[in-house]
Amino acid sequence: MTNSKDHKYPCIIPAVPEDFNRAKATLHYLFEFLPVSKIVFIGPSSLEPLVNETDDSDLTIEYINENSLVPFSKVKEVYDPILAAATTKAISTVNWYYQQFLKMAYANVCEEEYYLSWDADTIPVKKIEMFSDSGKPYFDVKPEFNTSYFVTIERLFGYTKIIQDSFISEHMVFNKDFMLEMIAEIEKTSFEGEAFYEKILSAVGIDNLKLGFSEFETFGTFVAMRHQSAYMLRKWKSFRNANFFVDISDITPEDIKWLSKDYHAATFEKYHETEDILTGLFRDPRYREKLSPEQFYIAILESGAMGEYKDGKLKVGDSYYPI
Repeated sequence: MTNSKDHKYPCIIPAVPEDFNRAKATLHYLFEFLPVSKIVFIGPSSLEPLVNETDDSDLTIEYINENSLVPFSKVKEVYDPILAAATTKAISTVNWYYQQFLKMAYANVCEEEYYLSWDADTIPVKKIEMFSDSGKPYFDVKPEFNTSYFVTIERLFGYTKIIQDSFISEHMVFNKDFMLEMIAEIEKTSFEGEAFYEKILSAVGIDNLKLGFSEFETFGTFVAMRHQSAYMLRKWKSFRNANFFVDISDITPEDIKWLSKDYHAATFEKYHETEDILTGLFRDPRYREKLSPEQFYIAILESGAMGEYKDGKLKVGDSYYPI
């Protein structure tokens, strides 16, 4: 049997036209740095012409209509009454749930043993193996804990949190058969509905609706409990809020190279506008010579140290670095 590490796999990206237009200039990084055979964009019909018009013959990019996997109208039909009955009124998060259901449902049409889900707003900044030398895929984990996710996981499977870190990052390698197994188990539960997404929303309920489910946290927990040795855990580091510093369409090879010293990927949230002053700091050669990307990130965003530059030094934590 061929080692899984030697294979390339389809990469799925649920997206709307806005997401695709932001990401298209950086798609080549996914092919360059990840074991990707093709990128499959999953979205509404308005996305199809944009994908088909991509003129880079070196990139294999495909489109799947989202409704062929999970009809949005069906999800909304289940979600809206739960929202209406919720005791705490809030804005609808139905689109947030829907994109998670799409990632799960792709297992029904995937022709490979594995598929990679990747966020449209994220760029890998170095070559990343998604499988270990032994051929096992990685679960890339980060420090996060959202209680509401585990409320639903426990209702569905009876499982509580089983690892210190979180299975949530900007991507996940899904074993198709394990995903189909998990979906089948969900559909056998006694919760209302027939399709897995109906069962999940019923399990979430009116008391946990706002952000009550994570496909990554659920799949990671399910696999860890049912197929304990199938995956390996790996610490994952991403440069968050990168759009504060540079627009995703303007990222340069020099930026990528510098970020790769500390991070696996950079994420460009579309709700954050780029600040010119931060772009200047981000690309200042003096900073890049004296600070690692992680030190820079801590100084600027987490320590609020943007104004703590004086006498030729930048404060990072309790220390000052000469610039």
